[in-house]
Amino acid sequence: MRYISLYFTYIKRSIISRLEYKKDTFIAIFSFLISNVASILSIYFIIQSIPSLNGWTVEQLGFLYGFSMMPVALDHLFSDDLWLIAYHKVKNGDLDRYYLRPCPILFQSLAETFQPEGFGELIVGVVMLILCGNFIQIQWNYQMIFLLIIATIFGAIIITSLKIILASLAFKFKRSGHLLQIVYNFISYTRYPIKIFPKIIQGLLIFVFPFAIAISFPVEAILFSSLSIGLLCLELIGVSLLFLFLAIGIWSYFAKSYESTGS
Repeated sequence: MRYISLYFTYIKRSIISRLEYKKDTFIAIFSFLISNVASILSIYFIIQSIPSLNGWTVEQLGFLYGFSMMPVALDHLFSDDLWLIAYHKVKNGDLDRYYLRPCPILFQSLAETFQPEGFGELIVGVVMLILCGNFIQIQWNYQMIFLLIIATIFGAIIITSLKIILASLAFKFKRSGHLLQIVYNFISYTRYPIKIFPKIIQGLLIFVFPFAIAISFPVEAILFSSLSIGLLCLELIGVSLLFLFLAIGIWSYFAKSYESTGS
């Protein structure tokens, strides 16, 4: 309960800090909305030149794209400080204050920054799901809604866990931001049907960076009934918890290598 209370104290402080510059905050949220709408339009124009993409219609791709934004948005809201650690906080010795507090370093990192820009992604994702879902006449039921909720939450845990693993390498090598960016960019592949990619990319997205399990598979289960929703939920939870425990262990190991001067 102490850490829950402390976490919300951190979040409250972060929100107050961001709202000191209200126009900047709302511009940032709006810019994320615009950038995601632009990405959606680019996919739309590409698909307009061909009847379908591996059997997927424009509306089905829109549904996939909309859902792909939701776990990413959830991760963006709560774990953006990991980017700063990967790029320059370790190198510049900016984590001294984390080590001086009687609180886990990882907890402080995850609670340090709250990014309201993630709401822009979340809003666009939900709107896309609703509009495209209605257009392709999905017969919604509680199982489908439950799957989307589970996939959003535990998909975000998978993304955050991978970010923790890669950001923790900065403790050893001073910077790991570029490697983190490379892996993070693999999420963009899940905006398209996974079967259009070579087998090696499919393998990476399923077994190494399991974004497909969190994004592609739930959408295929809903659109094509190709997978068992119950088994997929269990797989999602199991994979996300495995990566989370692995991430915490790797972070704890590398965090011992931190040098205050960053040199």
